[in-house]
Amino acid sequence: MSTVYDRLRENWIYLLIAGGTALTFAISVRFELFEEFHAYSRAHEDWELDELAVLILNLTFGLLVAFIVRSRQLSKVAAERDKAERHAQEVACNDVLTGLPNRRAFMEHLLDLDRAGAANGEIVIMLDLDRFKAVNDVHGHAYGDLVLVRTAQRLQAELENEDLVARLGGDEFAIALKPGSDAARAEGIARRILKSVSQPIVEDGLRLSVGTSIGLARLTADQDASNALQFADQALYSAKKSGRGQYAWFDAELEKVARERRALELDLKQAVSNDQIAPFFQPVFDIASDRLRGFEVLARWTHETRGVVPPDVFIEIAEDVGLISSLGWSILRQALLAAKDWNPELALAVNISPTQFRDGHLVERIKENLSETGFDPTRLVIELTETAIMSDFNLAQTALLELRDLGVRVALDDFGAGFSAFSNLRQLPFDSIKIDGSFISHIQGSPENQRIVTGILALAHGLDLSVIAEGVETAEDLDFLQSIKCQMGQGYLFARPMSGRDVEWMLETKWSSLTRGEDEPSTPNTRFPKAG
Repeated sequence: MSTVYDRLRENWIYLLIAGGTALTFAISVRFELFEEFHAYSRAHEDWELDELAVLILNLTFGLLVAFIVRSRQLSKVAAERDKAERHAQEVACNDVLTGLPNRRAFMEHLLDLDRAGAANGEIVIMLDLDRFKAVNDVHGHAYGDLVLVRTAQRLQAELENEDLVARLGGDEFAIALKPGSDAARAEGIARRILKSVSQPIVEDGLRLSVGTSIGLARLTADQDASNALQFADQALYSAKKSGRGQYAWFDAELEKVARERRALELDLKQAVSNDQIAPFFQPVFDIASDRLRGFEVLARWTHETRGVVPPDVFIEIAEDVGLISSLGWSILRQALLAAKDWNPELALAVNISPTQFRDGHLVERIKENLSETGFDPTRLVIELTETAIMSDFNLAQTALLELRDLGVRVALDDFGAGFSAFSNLRQLPFDSIKIDGSFISHIQGSPENQRIVTGILALAHGLDLSVIAEGVETAEDLDFLQSIKCQMGQGYLFARPMSGRDVEWMLETKWSSLTRGEDEPSTPNTRFPKAG
């Protein structure tokens, strides 16, 4: 911020002139130099000393005026600069949408408490919104922003002036209770927040309903305040696993889980960078003819000391720590290399995460991988979920058309499991849809699922889309799918996911004619769990 010293330093030449003039005038008065100068100039009129003196005085006066004008200009500039600096500081420390402090300001607050010795016993609350994504997907981001603003207001209404609430980003909020707050007050606030946030937001005739889950953590003297959010986040995760819409405290057991998770995060980063997470391949068969049509690529991780890490564990961590794109591209490249020399009739379906899909260079990245590996684009199927599509419909439309121009096919994955908009099937250039396995597994015992699957199949056939049923596990599942003329299926009834080497062996033996035999040979992949 500008100071008086800075301004004086910038105007030193003007100050020097003004000071020198004032000093000269004072000395002249003190020693009567004006009278002597007058007498001297009269005695030497031919030198025109009086005119020279007038000129010097005029120049001095002009410089003084210039100094005053310049000083005012600099004051104005300094004021504008100070205002801009204050605004930049506000932007750096505040969330633009809600006006709350942001993550940076929240962490500074905790560190200030730590430095002041007031962090011992500090209670931190962390929460995020349940069903918030559905608001964005169904009603658009404008209504999503409205929900965030109203949530911020509701949180502030439940707190006191000395409490600090911040928006960390997305739909995540954090609260640092005022020093001296006890567990009873923290739990009371948590209960009120659960009730307040769950109240519908009515706007433009719409009822926007969200909920929240809450994690609480109390710092102790031997804990760093910078870990407070991590502890509260772990408690929030525990609350969500317990069923959402509730709060949970961070405790010794959760601390153990948190340490294990942090260690797993570090191992995962190394595994992704070294391509240690490998592609496995689950066969897809034609239901009517039992002919092998291709494979879906699944990620599998065998840790050197932990053994098999379930996909639902490491994929969730990859999403949380920002590794999901790197993991996805690694799996794609490895899969293309492994399958490029397999029978050219066999397709390869690869899942693309929403994070990868939102990358503006998605098509270029896929094109690069195809070129580097020499894989035939017409054999590649990119699988997308509606979550990826709904985040930016125009981007999705453009990307899918570009993929089609490459010869790459696109499948809509997990159809029916979430928000399934039939209009997406009509407006976007999909080649096939995959019915989520939750509808297929043991379908003979669920008339409701039978009706849903039959309806999906009729819709797909009307739009000239092929259908793949996931999760086929029993002969009864297969019988039903055959009765409604579903084209393709995958699941444990057909084969489990297997390594690239196992696929090559199967293609040389049992599947050499691309048809499924009666008995599946025992392969090493049977040690892998069903997840994923």
